[in-house]
Amino acid sequence: MTLRSVISRDGASCVWCGRVSWLGDLTVEHLLPKTRGGRGIPENLAVACRSCNRRRGAKPVVAYVRERLDAGERPDIGRLRVSLERLGHSESSPHADYGRRQLALLRRIAEAGSAEHARLSGKPSGVELG
Repeated sequence: MTLRSVISRDGASCVWCGRVSWLGDLTVEHLLPKTRGGRGIPENLAVACRSCNRRRGAKPVVAYVRERLDAGERPDIGRLRVSLERLGHSESSPHADYGRRQLALLRRIAEAGSAEHARLSGKPSGVELG
C-alpha cells in the first residue's frame, strides 16, 4: 500500500500530532513497528509526519502516546483508536493481538485523562481526549 493510498483512506494529517503537512513531509507509519515484526499490510499502516515517525521509532503506540501527553501535546486519540480497531481485525494474528492490546491500553489512558480533565475542570467524567 502506498503513502497516497493510506492518505486516501485516512486523510493527510499525522496520526500522532494531527498536523496537516505537505506530501513530502508525510510518511507511512507502521503501528506495529517493523523491528517488532510489523509488516506493510494495509491495516498496520497510518499516516505520520516525518518528525513524529522519527521520534516514535519502535516504541509501542501507547508508550509514544504517553510520551506526547507528558510533553503537553494532544495526540488524536480518536484517530488512533480507529487505526488500532482496524489493526485488531487483521487476519495476521500477531498484528491483531498487538492492535487489541494497544487499543485496551489506549482506552485506559483516555479514561484516566477524562477523569483528570473532569477533576480539573469541575465537569463530569466521560470527556474524551483527542
